[in-house]
This record gives sequence, structure tokens and C-alpha cells, in this order.
Amino acid sequence: MGSTKQKVLQVLLSAGRNTDSSDNSDGGFVSGQELAQKCNVSRTAIWKAVNSLTDEGLEIEAVTNRGYRIKNQDDILSENRLLSLIPNDLKISFKVFSEIDSTNLECKRLCAQAANLHNADGSLSQKGKELNFHVVLADSQTAGRGRLGRSFYSPAKSGLYLSMIYIPQNVAILPAKITATAAVAVCRAIKTVFNLETKIKWVNDIFVNNKKICGILTEGFTDFETGRIEAAIIGIGINILEADKGFPKEIENVAGSILGKNHQSTKRNELAARVATELASLYMSQEKSPESQKSYTSESVQQQPENPVKTIMQEYKERTFLIGQTVEISPVIDGKEKYNATVIDITDEASLVVKKEDGTQAVLQSGEVSLLSKNFSHSFHA
Repeated sequence: MGSTKQKVLQVLLSAGRNTDSSDNSDGGFVSGQELAQKCNVSRTAIWKAVNSLTDEGLEIEAVTNRGYRIKNQDDILSENRLLSLIPNDLKISFKVFSEIDSTNLECKRLCAQAANLHNADGSLSQKGKELNFHVVLADSQTAGRGRLGRSFYSPAKSGLYLSMIYIPQNVAILPAKITATAAVAVCRAIKTVFNLETKIKWVNDIFVNNKKICGILTEGFTDFETGRIEAAIIGIGINILEADKGFPKEIENVAGSILGKNHQSTKRNELAARVATELASLYMSQEKSPESQKSYTSESVQQQPENPVKTIMQEYKERTFLIGQTVEISPVIDGKEKYNATVIDITDEASLVVKKEDGTQAVLQSGEVSLLSKNFSHSFHA
């Protein structure tokens, strides 16, 4: 049933969620005696558990004759809290770690441990159903990863770091389109939770006020026997607060955050649940199998017309700030060949369409793009 510390945490989280209900007049406080009774341990064990949680960074308020309560509880990632924020018609699961090497790597490990994610007919196996839309979250990452093997700064208590496993049935995995869809999902979630408008830099970065606040890394999990990409792993890192020590020097000119150094509630549970809801809803809306055509009630799916892919990409293009910009392009990642071009479009497959200086056009599925605008003098990688 879990340790005493885990039980105490769940009781306190539950009490905090019920503070607005008519049958709770304690403001989220739980007495030591009540905690001892609910956890079936002594008051001394409760005291030790509370101290241990405090040592881990949890802010627990203790008031004589009232008991204990968690301050800013939505800053504490909780599987139960996350599940309570997911629409009932969406089968999304969560696993929260206080620290992990990489949420993407954990998702890869889970997929590798499964015998098969698909049946012979392309439908999801039992294990595939269990892992589809499974979300791994962490308070911090010791080996957070960006594209091209770059590291992703993942300090504790200031950001949201999550990865979702997506296992489509009878649908080819196109990494660029999956990433573009994820970018739209993140923008919608940030708007809903923080009422903040965001922009997209092709193909995987989210910006606010000319600063990057989110990066997305999509990786495929391949069945070595068939050579087929069985699943997509969508890693998302969002800077909510700027850490007290600021960003590392190598990214300080480009990195930003949603709230800056304003240490109000990070709303991490709410944001994580909303991102997961939008991701699952949008991916389901793109699948063409009979199972995916059920009438889901979540807001994101209801808003999708007959051609959801086109609509998602239309929204993606509306949010991008590259169209019309003059950029320097390296078609091969980290290659020496470079040329200047003007971005003229983004296709429904999430490819970048550019017009070179000689008037010819090129369609890029990947590459490095550096904006030449004076407002964006640094280099971005797509």
C-alpha cells in the first residue's frame, strides 16, 4: 500500500483538493491524530513522515490545534491529482518521478519491456493499449535531452518535464507531423491554464515574447524484427519559472519562461493534465480507424471538423513566426552548406517551404534554421 510518507502525502493532497467543498471547514488542514488514524500508524511516525516530506522540498504548514496542510499543492506533481483532471472518456495514465535521467528514455524502456505493441492485423496488443497515452513526468531530469543529442536544462521545481507514449493503430508515424501536432497541443494548454498567447518556431519550439519557453523532442520506438516504427515518444519540456540562479550562459539569450521569476503557483498538475488531454485528443482525431471515430467528448476533439489534420496544421501555421522571414538554412544538420532563403509556407506534412535567392523553391523536412531578423540574431534549430 506504499510507505507511511506516501500515505501522508496522499491524505494531505486530498484534503487540499477539498478545501472549497461545503463539508470541509478546516482549510485543508489535517490533524496529526486524523493522519495517524487514516495511515494506521503512530503520531511519532506521522511526525517523521512530515519531516521527511519537508526535507524533500515539500512546503507543509503546521499549525497548533489545526494540524498540517500542503502549501501551493498544485506545484507538487501527483498521479491522483493528474487523473482527477483528465476527462473520463480519455484513457491516459501517469507515472511521476521525483528525479529521472530522462522521461523519453523511461518511455523507451517501457516500450522495450513490452513483447509486442501491435497485433498482426495492426491493432493494439494488450500491452499496447496499456502503454498508449502513458505519460511519464519528473520534477527534474539529470540527462534531459533535446534534438541532435543536445542537453535540455531541467532544474527541479521550475519546469514541467513529461513524455507521452503514442501507439497509433494502422497509421504511419510521421515524426514532423506528430511534433507539429504536439506544438499546437502545448500552445492550447498554455492558453487555457495561463491565458498566455504563444508562437511556434518550426518545427519544435514554443516562444513567448521572443524567448523559447518550450522544446519538443519526438523519437520513434522501432521493432527490430519488422523494422517498423511501433510508437512515437513525445518529450516536452516547459519552462514555467526561471530558476533562482537563472539559465545557463549558453542558453540565457534565447531561453525564457511562462512566469519569469514570479514565484506564484506553477500550476504544474493543471498544465500537465491539459497538455496530455490535448495531445491524446488531437492524435485520436487524426487516426482513421473505426475505433478512433468514436464521439469523444473532450473539448479538443469536439472542435475538430471533418479534416482534423488540415485544421491542426492551419492552426500551426497561424502560430508560427517564420513565414515571411528571411532565414539562413543548413539542409544537413551541422553541415557546412548554407544558403539564405525566405520561408513561404509549411505543408500539411509539417515540411518547411522556402524560396531561395535564385527564385527556386525547396521543401525541407529537417535542417538548421537561423533567423536573420535583427530581433532574432541568435540561431535556432529545427
